[in-house]
Amino acid sequence: MHLFIELLTLLFFLATVAHAVWLRGKSGAGLFGALLFLGFVRENFVILREVLYGFAPLTLMLGKAPVIASIIWGYSIYLAVIWAEAMTNESLEDRRPSGRFLTLAALFMIALACFYEPFLKLIDMARWQSGTRVTLDVPWITLIGYPSLTVLFLLLWCQVMRRPAGIARTVLLLAGLTVIALLHVIGLQGLKDLLRW
Repeated sequence: MHLFIELLTLLFFLATVAHAVWLRGKSGAGLFGALLFLGFVRENFVILREVLYGFAPLTLMLGKAPVIASIIWGYSIYLAVIWAEAMTNESLEDRRPSGRFLTLAALFMIALACFYEPFLKLIDMARWQSGTRVTLDVPWITLIGYPSLTVLFLLLWCQVMRRPAGIARTVLLLAGLTVIALLHVIGLQGLKDLLRW
């Protein structure tokens, strides 16, 4: 069962990559490269630090983390971008996203948390820390975690993409994504502990 879901998620991820490249060209490929890097760093840090949650034994791995955990961020954030673009008639390519764009992307991610988390609980794929507060199988901390990572990513992406193309921009992007991924995990765990969620 888990392998089927892993492969299905990988298929959807590849389909959204293809869509991004078809729609945005090199920028779409770069966007997904950045999202994959973000997911890889974040989820491996979660596993290495043993914070927030763990996973059932899965087949496809990327480092210490399951492939599905690393790629789901890219797939999800891209869908949030597409939806926010359609709702606002803004393009992520044009300028820094407006507050309305970021709010809609964040709300989309909250809706995804309300869909993903009960499903992950149902199939026993993701295992949150003991004592994590939930309502209808949605951990409360996900309602902060999903949208906050999305907004941070979009702000960084748009800021870095305004710089001239080249190695300096790539290094800046990878460094920024690493900082965001690590601080996001540490910050969420700290907030979760503070609020006793």
